Amino acid sequence: MNQVGRYAASEEVDEFELMKMVMDLPEKDKMLMWSQGYIDLVVEKMPEYARDILENRKEKWEDTKAFYQNQIEEILNDEEFIKQARGERKQFALFVMEHYRELQSLLFAAYDGKITEEDVRKFVYRRRFGGRKKYLH
Repeated sequence: MNQVGRYAASEEVDEFELMKMVMDLPEKDKMLMWSQGYIDLVVEKMPEYARDILENRKEKWEDTKAFYQNQIEEILNDEEFIKQARGERKQFALFVMEHYRELQSLLFAAYDGKITEEDVRKFVYRRRFGGRKKYLH
């Protein structure tokens, strides 16, 4: 939890100070609050007229999350994917890495039956602000 989240979670919160702190945050830190799941706490304690600062962004991020969830559902229902999933795990892993490189972390979590909404939020965050460089080889 970042400084803004800790401040919003404290007992006494000055909503104007909180709004100033949120406005000073870079986009990356605002999205981090969403991906870690405590942005609603911050929005709730902000002044009514300033809530749209985060609510509009949150809506956009939720739409992106829904897009990836739909993509994962489509892939999980694909006949070729199901056929490969029933086979040997190593062959399945190679299939996923070859055909769905960008979504492999979510697909492996779904294959193991352990995919959560938080996984998808963190995936969206990493896609936008990931530290790994992608080279064109």
